[in-house]
Order: sequence, then C-alpha cells, then structure tokens
Amino acid sequence: MATTAASSRCALRFALGLALVLSQAEGKLHSGSVVLGDAEDDHRWQYLTKFGFGLGIGTYEIRLRLKEQPGDGVDASFAQLQLEAFLDEDWSRAETMPVCRRALDAPARGSLPLQLGVPGQWGPWQGGQVAHVVRSHIWYFAISSCYGIRGEPLELDYELRMRQSDDSELSVEMMYMPAVSFFAFVCLTAFLGAFAARCCNFERSSGALHPVIRVLAVAVVLQWAAEAFNTFNLFSYRKTGLSLPLADGLAEVCFVLSQVVNSTLLIAIAHGYTLRHSNFGQSSLLRPTAIVLAVLHVLMVGFDKVQGDSSDKHHENEGLVGWAILLARVLLYAWFLAGVQAMRERAGLKLQNFLQRFQLAGSAYFLAHPVIFVVVQALAPYLQHPIMEVGMLTMQTASAVWLADLFLSRGAYFEVSHLSASLLPGGTGGSFTVGLGKDD
Repeated sequence: MATTAASSRCALRFALGLALVLSQAEGKLHSGSVVLGDAEDDHRWQYLTKFGFGLGIGTYEIRLRLKEQPGDGVDASFAQLQLEAFLDEDWSRAETMPVCRRALDAPARGSLPLQLGVPGQWGPWQGGQVAHVVRSHIWYFAISSCYGIRGEPLELDYELRMRQSDDSELSVEMMYMPAVSFFAFVCLTAFLGAFAARCCNFERSSGALHPVIRVLAVAVVLQWAAEAFNTFNLFSYRKTGLSLPLADGLAEVCFVLSQVVNSTLLIAIAHGYTLRHSNFGQSSLLRPTAIVLAVLHVLMVGFDKVQGDSSDKHHENEGLVGWAILLARVLLYAWFLAGVQAMRERAGLKLQNFLQRFQLAGSAYFLAHPVIFVVVQALAPYLQHPIMEVGMLTMQTASAVWLADLFLSRGAYFEVSHLSASLLPGGTGGSFTVGLGKDD
C-alpha cells in the first residue's frame, strides 16, 4: 500500500508539473489557400471552415492575400469576393444546391463583401457578428466569387479568426476539452503509477508477471501516451491557435492501438487463454488478427486525418471510417461471444459463474463504441465531439481499471485461471501447462 501511494504521488506530481509548462493563453486561427474563378460555376465557391458559437454575440474576421506578385499580369479588378456564413440548420440544404445559388436560396445568414490588398500583401481585416440567445450553433464559412465578372482564376491565401462573446477563440464543442483532457491525463497518470506498484507487488508474491498482465500494461501505457499527446495538442491549440498534426495523429494512433490490445485480450480469454490453456498461440487466429486490426486501425486514422476539417466531420472517426470501425467492433463482439458460449458449454460451476460476469463486462466494452457512435448521430453537431470523446475515454479507462483489478486481485479470475499456478508449490510464474479449467 505504501508503494502504491508513493507511486501515485509521484505520478500526480509529474502530471501537475506539466500544467506549469502549458500556457493558459487561448487562440484560434484558421488559415489556408483557395483558387477561385474560371468558366465553371463550381470553381467560384469554396468551403473554408466551420466554427461553433456559444450564447451571446460572437465575431468573425477574415483577411485575404493574392498570391501572385506584381508583374505577373494578374488583374483582380473584376473580382467581387464575399464571405458567406451558413447556419447549421441550413447547411445540409445548401450543399444540395448549385454553388452560386447557395447564398440566396439556402440562404446564407451572413454575407460580407471582401477587399483584396496589393498583390502579394495581406488585405485589411474585415468581419461580422453572430448572435445566439437560445442555444449554440455551428456556422459554416465559404468564400465566393459568384457575383463578379468571369476572369482568370485567383489564387488566394486567407486567415479566418472567430471569437466567442467572452473573446475565447475555441469553438463551442472544444471549450471544455482542454480541461477535460488534462483531468483525464492526471487520473491516468495516477492510475498508471498505482498499476505499476500493484504489478511489482504481484511479481514479488508470485515470482513473475504472467504475460496477460504484461500485455495489459502495454494497453495502459498506450492509453496514457494517447492522453499525454492529446493534452499537449489541445493546450498548444489554445496557445497558438493551430493544432499540432503530429501530436494529434500520435494521440489517435496510441488510443486505437490501446483499444486493439484490450479487445484482443478479451477475445483471447473468451477462447480459453489462461482458463483452459496458457499458450496465446493456441488460438491460432488471434495473433494475425490482432496485427491486421492494428494496421487497419492505424490506416483508418491516417485516412481520417487526411480529410482535415471537412464540413460534415463533427467528431473523430465520422463518416466512412467511423462506420468501418463500428463494423469491426460488432464482428469482434460476435467472435468474443462465440468463445464465451463455447467455454460455458464445457465449464464447471465455478468457471460458469466467472464467465457469466466476464461476458457482461466484455459485452459492455465491445458495445459501448457502437452505441455511443449511433447516439451522437442524433445530437446537435456541436454536442457530437465532446460526447463522443468523453464516452470513448470513459469506456477505455473503465476497461483498463476493470482488467487491472481482474488480473491483479486474488478474485474469481485468479482462482479459475493459470495465474495462480505460480503460487502453487513448485510454480515458477513463467511456465504453465496446457490443460482444462481448474474446476473441471
């Protein structure tokens, strides 16, 4: 107990020390480049970004820079550019219309004529206001040259800044996420310290750590790393106004790999690992399946990041990637259930009781993601991201805590599994014989 408390205190000091490094300044700046105008209307309108405004009067402002330098022969005098702002309630309808009819027919709730400066230099900041009195909304911003004379395409850089009524520059769905992420990081750091201490105590008492505990340790470290990267990225986002793609990508990769490890552990146990046999390789499909799942999840995360700030993306893993992950979780759950049912048909009373509780807990884990994913589709866009993020974080953390207690306590799992073999006379803790469940 003293070791656990000391480890937890050290972990908390580390996490709180990180807070001193992370600045409290807030900022958000969306920037990019677009090409506007030619003979086709579809090229005279470009989506820029979206932003969730809370209650009160928010503001937005934009400035443009014509990329071509003087002497390139570019005549921008024909251009009549405007920034168009669409409310979330109108956006789906706007996307179905011809691009040069969207502002009039959707309609755009705000239109701002834009001025270009000297080619190669930034023009003036120009802006408008958004007022909400009932609830928050997400606004979609686009730039249009639909009302000017057709001419040569214009290559433009833009910077677009949005602020809440209290001058915060975080979108409404992100306003509390830095604090939530930091709180989760502190809790996970404390849990990691306590878990490490329990592993040391278990190893001293049993002589060795069973591979199932070491695999869980990998999952816990991956989740901790994911939250560390996520916290660093969010606080950097507040400070500079720009996301860190590397930190954001690493956070996603570590988190999905942690889920893959936990899923593999649950399926392996459901198919008899540590209960009827001690060799992970006896479940011949598990190892290659785990590798394939890990690779596919990493590729899907990469594909999701490449999409960037698309107009229809309101949380991580939305769209095709999200539905693919949901399908994978349902298939894994079916595999998990098949293993548990096969085990229960041949199990004794003690193992039957354990498997019943194990099936309930495993079902909650595998079904949590599909349920959360489906539920958020029915919510307002500005609620989807925080609920999805908090739900997935809660699911993964609860799973890690439950598995740690399952493997490291002298409870029902310990009694029916091979983990107790190392405590028997002559047990080594590192080698186990293949056989039936202990109560069979």
